[in-house]
Amino acid sequence: MNKSINNISLDHAEISLREDGIVEINTKSSSELGIEQCMENQKAYAQLLEAKRYPMIHIVGKYVTIDKKARKYAASEEALRFSVAEAYVITSLAHKILAKFYLKVDKPSVPTKFFSTKVAAENWLKEFL
Repeated sequence: MNKSINNISLDHAEISLREDGIVEINTKSSSELGIEQCMENQKAYAQLLEAKRYPMIHIVGKYVTIDKKARKYAASEEALRFSVAEAYVITSLAHKILAKFYLKVDKPSVPTKFFSTKVAAENWLKEFL
């Protein structure tokens, strides 16, 4: 288990800069993500990461939803300005379908992959450290 150097708690997520140089975002179960939540994440990244770029792992809780505007924004260069790569850990069929759509339609501006386990996601992100 990686220890956190610093973290920020939001209503919808916990964001941590880990000792290994990976940023971990744990989205709370049943969260509804819109532009407002994306902007809260950006403020947290700015405070936590001091304008540096890191590999990011998103642990997506059960029943998390994201609206179209937020999804489009999440793929943009502006939203990914603190990221060198994005790994998402997802388990539900709905999230897997959305993941394929996100990659093909929204086309994130940094390398992005989806995984069913945290270990696989972390191993991939280590390539970007």
